[in-house]
Formats: sequence, C-alpha cells, structure tokens
Amino acid sequence: MAESFFKTATLPTLQGWQAPGSLDFQAAFLRAGGWALPRTEAFPDAAKLRERLHELKASMREGAKIGLDLRGLRDSADSVMAAAREAGVAFLLHTAELPPSLAMLKHANMPRLVAVQSPEEGAQAKAGGASALLARACDVAALRFLGLPVMAVADTEAEAKQAMADGAIGLQPRTPSLLDASPLAAFRTRLMAGLDSMAQALVRKGACTLPRLRIRNLDLAYPIQQGGMGVGISWEGLAGAVAREGCVGLVSAIGTGYHGSANPTMRLGRPDGSDSLNPPKALEWIIRAARERSEGRGAVGVNILCAIEGYESAVRASIAGGAQMIVSGAGLPLALPGYVGDADVALVPIVSSGRALQVICKQWQRKYNRLPDAVVLEGPESGGHQGFSHDGCLDPAHTLENILPEVIEERDKWGDFPILVAGGVWDHADIQRFLALGADGVQMGTRFIGTFECDASPIFKEVILRAKAEDIGLMKSPVGLPARGVRTSLQRRIEAGTAPQIRCVSNCLSPCGHGKGAAAVGYCIADRLADAMRGDEESGLFFTGSNGAKLRELVSVRDLIEELTQDPGLQRVYV
Repeated sequence: MAESFFKTATLPTLQGWQAPGSLDFQAAFLRAGGWALPRTEAFPDAAKLRERLHELKASMREGAKIGLDLRGLRDSADSVMAAAREAGVAFLLHTAELPPSLAMLKHANMPRLVAVQSPEEGAQAKAGGASALLARACDVAALRFLGLPVMAVADTEAEAKQAMADGAIGLQPRTPSLLDASPLAAFRTRLMAGLDSMAQALVRKGACTLPRLRIRNLDLAYPIQQGGMGVGISWEGLAGAVAREGCVGLVSAIGTGYHGSANPTMRLGRPDGSDSLNPPKALEWIIRAARERSEGRGAVGVNILCAIEGYESAVRASIAGGAQMIVSGAGLPLALPGYVGDADVALVPIVSSGRALQVICKQWQRKYNRLPDAVVLEGPESGGHQGFSHDGCLDPAHTLENILPEVIEERDKWGDFPILVAGGVWDHADIQRFLALGADGVQMGTRFIGTFECDASPIFKEVILRAKAEDIGLMKSPVGLPARGVRTSLQRRIEAGTAPQIRCVSNCLSPCGHGKGAAAVGYCIADRLADAMRGDEESGLFFTGSNGAKLRELVSVRDLIEELTQDPGLQRVYV
C-alpha cells in the first residue's frame, strides 16, 4: 500500500525551508539522506522541470527521496506527472482541495502526501485517497485517529517532541535550529558536513543581514512592508499572514462592502453609494481579523487612498479596529493627523517627490505639531495608480534611484523617520541595493499576489501569473492619472465600445466626479476592480507592477519572506 511508503525504518526529515539566493537546500537535503521538496511553477515548463529533477537525482544518497510540491500548480498536470515519473520522483505533495484541472493527481498511482490545516481537511484528504498527511505538530494527535501516517510541521523542539509522542512518523523542521533537537541531530551532522562555511552560517541563528525596521513604537523583524492592494486583494488573509512573519501587512480600505462581513445596501448588483462601498464596520472587522491572524507579531496597518469617498470615516474605522499604522497616498494626506488625534498609530504618507514630503511636513508640523512616522516613496514602476503623468512615468529622471536622494535630503531637514521605497522592488538583491542607497526598507505589492494567502480570487492570480511583459503597461484611469495593470479583454472592449455600461452606483473616488472621469476613459474603476476580485476575467481590471511578468510561482507568505530576507526558517522571528 502507498501508506507503507511513509513508514520507514529511519525518521524521515522533510525539507522545511527554501533556498535563499543560489544556495541549493534541496540538493543539500538529498546529500544528507533527507526528503527534498522542489516545487512547481503555477504554469510550468515541463522540460525545465524535468532537467531540474534530474539534477537533484544526481545528489541523492541512501535513504533520500525526491518529492514534488504541487501546491502552487494550476495547469499542465499531465506533463508534470510525466516529468516526475521519468526523473524518479518518489511522492507528491498537494492540498486536500485540488483545482478541477488537477483532479487527475488523485489517480496518479504515486504516494501522495496531503497538507492539511484541520482534522476536517484530514478526513477530506483520506476520502480522496491520500497516502499520508502533513500537518501542524499540534494536530497530529487528532489526525492519527484517521488511520493514516502523519508527518508533523514543527518550529520548536517542544513541538517536535510532542508530535513524536503523539505518533508522528516524520518531521518537517521549519527552522534550521530545530535540527539541533535530539530526533534530528544525526541528520544535522550530515547536512552541515555537505555545506560550505557560508552556507553553514545561513542555517545558524542570526545569519540574516537585513536590518530591523522601527516605525514609531513598532519594531519589525524585517524591513519589508506589503503594499495595500484593492479591491479585495489584501484583506485579513494576506495582511495577517505578512504580519505574522515579522513584517508589515497592509489592509486595503477600498471596497470593503464586497467583503463577506459586510451587509451593504445593493443596487444593480453593486454597493449603493460610498457608505455601502466602504462600510466602516467591515473595515474594523477586517483589521481585527488580520491582527488575530498575526499572532502578535509584525504589524497590521491600513492603506487608505486620499481620494476615497468617506476618507475620514475610513481613518476612524481603522483606529477603532486596532490598526497599528495608517498609510495614505493617491493625494496628499494633509488632514490625516487631525482625524487620528491622540491615537497611538503610526502615520505614513506616500509621496513621489521631495517636494510632496516638504508640503506634508510643513502642514503637519504647523497645524498638528506632528511629523510622519515613516514615508513611502513610490516610483513609477508600481501597480495601480501612479504619482506621475504618463510621460513622467517613462522619464528616467523619475526612477526610484533618481528620486530617492531628494527625498532623503528633505527628510533629513525634519528628522530621521524611515523611508520605504516602493515600485519595482522584486528580490533580496533589490532590497539590499535600495538599503545601500539610503532607504530604510521597502514596500512590495506584486510579489505578494503570488501567495496562497493573498485574498484575491484564483482567477485574479492566474491572470497575473500568465501575463507576459508585453501584456503589462500603463492605462488611463477615471481619476486622471495613469495606472499600471494587465491588458486584458477589458481594454479591448473599451476600445471597441463594448465595455460594461458605466452607472456609477458606488461613487468610489472623488476625482472621478461621480462618473465623469469614468465616462472619459470608458470604464468604472470600482466596478471593474470588484469584478477582478470576484474572478471575472472578461470585465475585470487587473492591476500589477511592472515586474508582474516575473511572477511564476504560488507560494506561502512564509516561503516568500524567507526568500526575500535570506533568513532560512525566519529564525529572527521563530527562534
């Protein structure tokens, strides 16, 4: 039986973190006799996958096994399985609920390890023919009653020991330091013996070279802030997950009437008026839920567009919900401190120039005796609305590298609050480069679309994951500034005059003038963003940054932040 595959004489040690930079932890696990987990792209190139699997096969020692992590796969299951069989992949890892396009995996005639989050999902996996389960250490005891082997995911030695006592047949250590625990000590010796001194340093506590980020009274483990993306792209799921891993997660305040907690007045299938589109109680609920998911780590903030109808109500709802930070752009948030009053919340304006920062600082200091707690400098490569004209977005003088010095110079006149750069930041090398140029941290939006926890619909994610560089560009927006997104059938329908009718039911953004801006460009931005959130590819508007074409994988927030920080297992947070 396939279940017997997972019941081995020695304790299986499943790869629990991904490689930072060029370090190949998958190969290192195989050399040490562990079980490696290469993962597939959402829409993979089977030839490249086959080549990678054969590379890994050459690293195997006795007892080692290659699994294939299919949790991010969204298409091409047949070609992936053919490559896996040819390369001798020993088992598959996937979730209890599979997309319809991947249903054939249940009949793949290979041992299947199914990742579950609860006993209910465990029962679903068993009914679907799972060979074994992968679950949190705390769930092992409950899952063992299903009669399937259970491998435990653990962060600490206490979790690992409890899981083993509860009957776990293997461990997935999520932090390298857990390898020091007695059940894994022998494996650790073999793993470290196969690494050079630099690689060995990466698996020890304190190896991360990125600085911490301090904003007001917030102390963040890593200098990374997830951008607030609306409608419905970053709500409690994404913001809470990012905060839980020691960074800043931002909830988007726009369009919360579409959230499941809201009960808006509807007309023609849309929230009727700005109070229904952006109900304060729904925003409060989302923030509280995000903070609960953060488990007391990182910080949960809110991104509020200055142009939003009901701006003051959104600010007050953010405070009532427990937001630790308010980030505000798409205009100058000159009145923001007045709405906040004495609340202990960090205020972070978004600017695109030193001049804009100067205006904000002068007004805030003169009128409210307050300065920003941090500032986000957003360049013209970001997704969504830009702070430049169409020609300005293309002007080399406006690159982040060129405008950062003037913002640093202006900031230095007022204090030493942090500067976070946004727009086109993609990887660890970009973070290091902008820190070297004088930034204190980064804000990233597009990378977080490609995560399981992102609140967007599966279709939204797939549109971005399928997009090519030539599909992404600037487009006209009802607010009078260009916006960046994926060119889909919506743009072609606008040009052909067959786009959905403009009705301005929700009255979302003041610069649109209650539908006048929408009529000028041929679409209602609130309706089209909501359609994208709902997964309507025909009429949805799909915003993304200029690097959207690089997005190829669906991963967990934790795996993404491991990659961005090059801190395997996020030891700064979990150890």
